[in-house]
Amino acid sequence: MGALAGHLNHLQENLDITFGELKGVLQKVIRGDMPVVEKVDGQNIFFAFKIDPKTGNIRTARNKGDLLKGGMNPAEFTAKWEGHPAKGAFMNGFAAIERGLGRLSPMELEEIFESGGQRFINAEIIYTGKPNVINYGGDYIVMHNLQEFDEAGKLADVQLNGGEFGKLVQAIDDSQVDLDDETWKMIGPQVIELQDLSGTELYDTLASRLDGLGVTDNMTLGDYAEEKLRTGLVGDLPIPVHKQETLIKRIMGIGQGMESKDLPPIADIKKDLPKDVQKSISALGTQANAMKALGTILSPVEIIIHDMSVEVLAGLASALTGGHDEELNRLKDELESAKKAIASARDAKADDRRKMLEKQLGKLGSSENITSSMEGIVFEHPPGSKALYKLTGAFAPLNQIIGAAMRIPKSQNESLLRNYVREFVGGMG
Repeated sequence: MGALAGHLNHLQENLDITFGELKGVLQKVIRGDMPVVEKVDGQNIFFAFKIDPKTGNIRTARNKGDLLKGGMNPAEFTAKWEGHPAKGAFMNGFAAIERGLGRLSPMELEEIFESGGQRFINAEIIYTGKPNVINYGGDYIVMHNLQEFDEAGKLADVQLNGGEFGKLVQAIDDSQVDLDDETWKMIGPQVIELQDLSGTELYDTLASRLDGLGVTDNMTLGDYAEEKLRTGLVGDLPIPVHKQETLIKRIMGIGQGMESKDLPPIADIKKDLPKDVQKSISALGTQANAMKALGTILSPVEIIIHDMSVEVLAGLASALTGGHDEELNRLKDELESAKKAIASARDAKADDRRKMLEKQLGKLGSSENITSSMEGIVFEHPPGSKALYKLTGAFAPLNQIIGAAMRIPKSQNESLLRNYVREFVGGMG
């Protein structure tokens, strides 16, 4: 999830794509014909900034509220991160952005950022002082694209390359080596050259597994999900067929990003039904639950794409890592430590974490599948559409496992350990 820039989709989240189109996209990836850039694991998935030519200050935005007021000024931005665990990353990153843009002339900045709407650079902060899962070899501001919003805060245009965004990346690249002694650098999207795996059986395996789901090439992922709802989760509810169909329409609308006002009201579906049935409807028809239901239904597609992605990314090194092999070994060690921590946890959510661990290890398989020091790749499809998708391979389950281990409350486990020691010592007495 990416604050102002929104969520970057996996392919299986596009309910309108057909299985034939999906095969075609993934075949291009397997052949190495798909232009891709590196997806980086920064402190914040998306970070937007722009220059205010009238004051010379950087104006930042983290959400639509910030956007509608023209962005936060430096004082507001500083106040926002006071006392926050990520303060170091954001404040040091902000200072690096100021210095980087300070190398451009006022005329260059005005040409890039002045327009009819509001232009922000969608960027990401990588800070070695506060890394996420992947450790990088330096501190970076990675600029992803330029986004332009209208007065109502609605996205009006995106520049992925070329245009004013291309001018900004080129101008900063021409003016910098390192921004300071801390090696902060501002860079554009990092292009990755994929391997040509067309000589392997990877595509045939992918296509065979997708066909094995009982689908046809002209069927959309939405068609597949809708049928599964009709014959399973919704079809099993003891409600009239017309209410089942209305609930399916609501779930699919949520999955396709329809606005709430355009969805069939859940209250109408639940009307005149027993309380226990109403509860079952809510377990499927609310915003969060509908997305979970669709995720469960489409998990077979997700796993097939995941397995292919692991093979595609195998051996590929991050453009920003300090050492590929060293990072792979560190990530494998982190995984083993996280597994042990989750297995031994005794806090209130310990059992849920262990269920999550089992599920994610089912996707990841052996730690030997950790073969890339990149989080993943990002690409545009169809060409010129400005619609972006990601493939993350082994990183996705690895991130879930390590993140869960980091959230184990240490104080609670320490308290339980102390109680255990007291009981043990007392028993010896």
